[in-house]
Amino acid sequence: MFSRMFSGTAPAVAGGRSALGLLWRLVRRHWFKLALVLLVLLALWRRRPPSQPAELVPMTPVKEAPERFTQRLHTAPQSASLVDAPAEPVAAAGIRLPAIDDATTVAFLQRFARTAVAEQERFGMPASVLLASAYINSFAGKRNCATEANNYVALRCTADWPGAVITLDGGCYRRYNTAWESLRDFNVYYSRKAWYAELKKNAGRDWKKWLKGLAAQSVSDVANFEAEATRIITAFRVYELDEPGAMK
Repeated sequence: MFSRMFSGTAPAVAGGRSALGLLWRLVRRHWFKLALVLLVLLALWRRRPPSQPAELVPMTPVKEAPERFTQRLHTAPQSASLVDAPAEPVAAAGIRLPAIDDATTVAFLQRFARTAVAEQERFGMPASVLLASAYINSFAGKRNCATEANNYVALRCTADWPGAVITLDGGCYRRYNTAWESLRDFNVYYSRKAWYAELKKNAGRDWKKWLKGLAAQSVSDVANFEAEATRIITAFRVYELDEPGAMK
């Protein structure tokens, strides 16, 4: 019985060997073409786009609430992207405000914040406006009139000025003993003008109206004074100093 069971396997084995032999002969004859096909398939497989896991999909960034200016007085300066802001066209008459880094800007604003608030209580000009005016006219304290004469508001010489003067860059500037004196004189000098009283009455503590009024009176030789001051006040939220009790 066992011989009958295995007697039928011999032809099958022989047929299998014959098929393998035929396949081997085909491979030996066409090996080059088969190799090219395999290389093409391998190249296509490698070029397929990789699948991205779900956890790698970028999430929408969370925007934090902006920090108040009065909270920055004792903290490290943070960027406000001023250098990257689009530049305003320069007027034919007037000098351009140079690029000033954020650290220098914040240090200047912190230095004179309390003085500007005190001057606001005395004269009525918003602290943000006085601070921005001093910042622009002195190039954040880097301009010659500030470093050589403590004149942070770039006030020129006038016939009624009894104090010291200095000639810088071909112009006559008032000279002060301290930087704070120049901020006080800025208010004293312009508060004697009729337009100042009118502006104080109509604008109140609206810093935008004040800037427009000062720009109309050419209180600065910096081109686009109003636009530059607006940029500083809004970017660093200096308008918060105009609020009652801002420095308390």
